[in-house]
Amino acid sequence: MTRAAPGWNRFAGIPRPAAAAVLALLALLMIWGVQGGVGRDHLRVAAPTSARFDGLVGDHALYAHIATRVAAGESYYAAAAAEHRSGHYPLRPFVTVRLPTLAHIVAALGERNAMILFLLSGGAAILAWYRRLRIDGKLPRHAAVGALFVAANLTQLAAREWLYIHEVAAGVLLALALALYRPARPWATMTLVAAALAIRETVLPVAMLFGLFALIDRDWRAAAGWLAVGLAFAGGMAAHIAALAAVTSPADAASQGWHGQGGWIAYLSFVQASSLLRFFAGWVGAVIVPLALLGWAAWRSRPGLVVLIIQLFYAAMLMLFARPANFYWAMLVTPTLFVGLAFAPAALAGLARSLRHPARALPAAA
Repeated sequence: MTRAAPGWNRFAGIPRPAAAAVLALLALLMIWGVQGGVGRDHLRVAAPTSARFDGLVGDHALYAHIATRVAAGESYYAAAAAEHRSGHYPLRPFVTVRLPTLAHIVAALGERNAMILFLLSGGAAILAWYRRLRIDGKLPRHAAVGALFVAANLTQLAAREWLYIHEVAAGVLLALALALYRPARPWATMTLVAAALAIRETVLPVAMLFGLFALIDRDWRAAAGWLAVGLAFAGGMAAHIAALAAVTSPADAASQGWHGQGGWIAYLSFVQASSLLRFFAGWVGAVIVPLALLGWAAWRSRPGLVVLIIQLFYAAMLMLFARPANFYWAMLVTPTLFVGLAFAPAALAGLARSLRHPARALPAAA
């Protein structure tokens, strides 16, 4: 195992009872996942709808057809309402219809150029994470591994059908934003999070978290910037609601709601389906995902804390609200989730040392 650099490993030198509790929780989550049948029963009902367009099916076809109609000069909301009705998708409440940003990007650039744009964004995220870990994080032995995990979980950017899934575009922007985050210079992160938020409104908790940290740091300029992002988002959502109300009626289909309550096994299944783990058996994800979360918990830094909170928040959202058909919500966080594996060996080593030699374990540096 890689020897940890002093100070960054949160689990170096913790008390023996705490180390035992962390390892017990890790083992429990792994066993729960292995025994629960990850992927076996939690994605089976996520069958495509009747939507078909240009070789695509389901949500891919729905959003591709809308973008094509927008490119032809049609109003986004008229096109979205028509396609939702023809594909038997709900139009109520307003969150069932995506924000128009991605459709306008694809319509303006064309499918090929839009794919190139997001591929370049993915490449920038990979390089930014490499630099973050190697130089800013002073973790050179982890940099290549962490960047490799980002790259492996952005492979969907090269597949045409995923261009039209909003979580994929928002997820790559979020991965880049997190890599560039520096409390003293938050503007690049703020811009990228705002762009991701304009594509998918479920990015809002990330913006709120950054705003909270700006308040904790008493950085009033950054706090004002995040407030401006929030106000712009509120204005955009108000416009979205009004525009959608103009093309819908109470007779339109309503969503069945978001109360999946699938718990830990559903979360693991969604991560598996939305990441490189889709090529492996379910038990692999049941072991890998807890290790990735452990790795993030080990990195004693502001970026480590931010990513850990984001991962845990969206894990809770997936466990509580996501239905099987919503599995791709996980694509918001899978590009960064597995970076935690780069820290996992040292985290396990630190926990093991704390169990064996609690009296000699050195406290981690502040």
